[in-house]
Amino acid sequence: MLLNLILVLLLGAFAIIVAYIANNRRTDSPSVPKSSLPIQVDRNDFDMPDMKWLLVFFSSESCSSCIQVREILSGIPLNSIHVQEVSFPQGKNLHARYAINSVPIVLIANLEGVVTWSYAGVPPNDLIENLISTL
Repeated sequence: MLLNLILVLLLGAFAIIVAYIANNRRTDSPSVPKSSLPIQVDRNDFDMPDMKWLLVFFSSESCSSCIQVREILSGIPLNSIHVQEVSFPQGKNLHARYAINSVPIVLIANLEGVVTWSYAGVPPNDLIENLISTL
């Protein structure tokens, strides 16, 4: 009888210690948003799907950084590349389809719709210019 009481007390103490440790462990670090840039697009979602290259510029009417990206793109000769701006809210369906949650985002896709380059934010002038000159 005494042995049973000691075992019950030991098991109870063990359970209390385990619960205390589990409740007081360090909290997990903040999670990082799982947003990522598209790696594939359906060329039929955009104008001129038969052009060799497609440059998509996801923007928003309320985005001040988008003005800078628009100026960068307007200063670059884009002969064999179709440029299409998809502005929110008019293009909200494409923003949703490609999980675009922040702007500006610029991406370049080949004829098969594979995104070969993408950038979130305002890319440096020479970065896009050099990239486009290699296409």
